Amino acid sequence: MHRTPGTGAYRSVWRWHFYAGLFSAPLLIVLTLTGAIYLFDREIDGWWNRDMQAVAVGGAALPLAAQEAAVLRAVPGAVIGRVRLPHDAVEAAVWNVRLPDGTALDVYLDPYRGIVTGTADPALQPTVIVRDLHGNLMGGEIGSHIVELVACWTLVMLATGVWLWWPRRWKLRGVLVPRLSTTGRRFWRDLHAIPATVNALLVALLVLTGLPWSAFWGQQFARIGESVPFVAPSPNFKAPPTVDPGLAADEHAMHDPDSAKLPWTIRQMPMPHGSGGHGLGIAEIEQLLPRLHRERFGGGVRIFYPTTPGGVFTISYVPDKAAGQRTIHVDPGTGAILGDIGWENYSPVAKAVEWGVSLHVGREYGLANQLANLAVCLALIGGVVAGIVLWWRRRPEGELAAPITHADDRLPPVVVGMITALAVLFPLVGASLLLVLGGRWLSRRYRAPAPAVR
Repeated sequence: MHRTPGTGAYRSVWRWHFYAGLFSAPLLIVLTLTGAIYLFDREIDGWWNRDMQAVAVGGAALPLAAQEAAVLRAVPGAVIGRVRLPHDAVEAAVWNVRLPDGTALDVYLDPYRGIVTGTADPALQPTVIVRDLHGNLMGGEIGSHIVELVACWTLVMLATGVWLWWPRRWKLRGVLVPRLSTTGRRFWRDLHAIPATVNALLVALLVLTGLPWSAFWGQQFARIGESVPFVAPSPNFKAPPTVDPGLAADEHAMHDPDSAKLPWTIRQMPMPHGSGGHGLGIAEIEQLLPRLHRERFGGGVRIFYPTTPGGVFTISYVPDKAAGQRTIHVDPGTGAILGDIGWENYSPVAKAVEWGVSLHVGREYGLANQLANLAVCLALIGGVVAGIVLWWRRRPEGELAAPITHADDRLPPVVVGMITALAVLFPLVGASLLLVLGGRWLSRRYRAPAPAVR
């Protein structure tokens, strides 16, 4: 297999790699930086809200009903949307309320003394802003589609980059170890190609584990069982949950700012419906908390209140280790448990996704997971920056300097296969690829003829 810059195959692959990188690199740096920051969301939130969040342990915590009453006394006229219980004994509980004017507010409450330690706008929390940048570039659904497109084209960039790097002769320096003693183009080429290639599989893993949350591919992937029933009864559950289609769904958890903390598997199922009554309150819901086996994993339980006549209480427990996830839906009118969903109810696909998500955010294996993901992010940023420097140094001033191909240059079959597979697996790549190929065909079809030589 010949990979010398003078061959047509090399020129063709290099051109694809160049344009994939040119499209992906700027936003990829943003996504990687925000992802690296979000690995430490709990630590950042704890520091940012330290004056409100830190409390002194004072015996047993008050019942949730007493805490709820304390919040409503402190914020008259508020409607409670959810509560996040403390992760450990020295943290405040966070009650999210909606004020009469529609404003959302996080109320930090000392769970031992029933005292409000502070309030904050949830939309202005640093990690919420970082999460929005990482997930949708703060551009809503359109931004989420752009992020998905960048992530998928990053896979194209990685695949073509590995092909270009693959050596004709294996050696240590220049193949697996950068030649730092050199200068110029060789120096920047090594800093770009070698860390990026060594890092490629880990970057691909982070991309793939993040894609289930994407606006288009993630939604279609979650519903694959509807169109490919032989794959599994449901892509999310061993048996699909049954929901009365004649009732209106309670979408409170889907639109809540904290819904990003709900398991992907739960977000992709129809919400159950209550009887419409409100006979039960938070006191009865608290009695269900022992079902979560929190002593094995810690705190951080979230309880979502019903917000519609047919709404339900939702108790969501998402510990660091994905296997401890549990979701309980309760009818506030009758007290009936409408859903008690744990790891054992997930399908193999759902288990793989939830494990991947926990790995992606740096929680599954604790601090080692966070630091490993951080190292992958920093290596990716370094490789991308080195590639930009390499391009900038070789380009003539004022020119794009895209690799030039000849009319008879062709992509090698293995690269065609990789790109085709990515286009089939990820429809946004396929759609954008059709646009690229269509534009290339039009440019060749209507290219101005070369001037005649006299």
